[in-house]
Amino acid sequence: MTFEASKQPAPAGKVVLRLLAAPERSEPDAFDDNDAFRRSLLDPANSDRWFVPTVQGGILLVVEKGYLDDALLDRVSADLQEAVEAVPRLTGRAPRRRGRFTVYVYDEGPLSESGVPGALPGEKGIMLRFVKEGADPLFHEMTHLLAGHGGSQSLNEGIADWVQSRLRPGRSTAFIPARTNPHAKARAALATYPPAFRGAIGAPGYHRWSGREIRFDFYYCSWSFTDFLLRQGDMGRFWSVLEAEAAPDAYLAAYGRTYEVLIDEWSQEVGGRAKTGLE
Repeated sequence: MTFEASKQPAPAGKVVLRLLAAPERSEPDAFDDNDAFRRSLLDPANSDRWFVPTVQGGILLVVEKGYLDDALLDRVSADLQEAVEAVPRLTGRAPRRRGRFTVYVYDEGPLSESGVPGALPGEKGIMLRFVKEGADPLFHEMTHLLAGHGGSQSLNEGIADWVQSRLRPGRSTAFIPARTNPHAKARAALATYPPAFRGAIGAPGYHRWSGREIRFDFYYCSWSFTDFLLRQGDMGRFWSVLEAEAAPDAYLAAYGRTYEVLIDEWSQEVGGRAKTGLE
């Protein structure tokens, strides 16, 4: 297969390579309602493909035709290279995904997502929107892909937002405004919603929220609670809880306090007060 170096060198002396030969046949595994969108994007008539070298084996970067100029292409490629090295370091986790994976970059379309099918059977990847706006949640989605998941949506999203905030502090990300303080957002949310909302933070399971605003507040609170937990002990304790699907016994074993005590301590720290439903 023939490669050509990008016209502009990527940051830190790394190189973005473009595939010039006819692209491999794309046969992604069916996954969800966005399967047709990804298959359309994989059509060579609709996208350009680039190979980004990484320490883990490389990334197939599938970019909607005409969406990124050379500078933006170099920026997102450098960010991906950084994520492959930084996410395992920050999370203390060996990468759960090795070998090549696929990254889809596009303008209009589904929200960013991780763990989607890549260009070849068995290959995984992520979908990224808002790259041109500089608001893509690249490090968030790469945390899901590389560090893995547990049985708590709250802790999964909390650690992904925590990593994103460490690597790009203060930057807007998808629906998160620039310079967002998750603890201030958590304080407001806890004073707004009934106790059942607080009971979902750091808890097992996945939740379907009735509206956009409450879903965003769930993410903010999960981010804030994750930051609180990481200040109680090392990263290994956090992952031991997540791998145990946020079971009560796992919290007690990791932190020496029950989940109920920890969630109360966090609530008091952020200054929130959950509504009783009687007011």
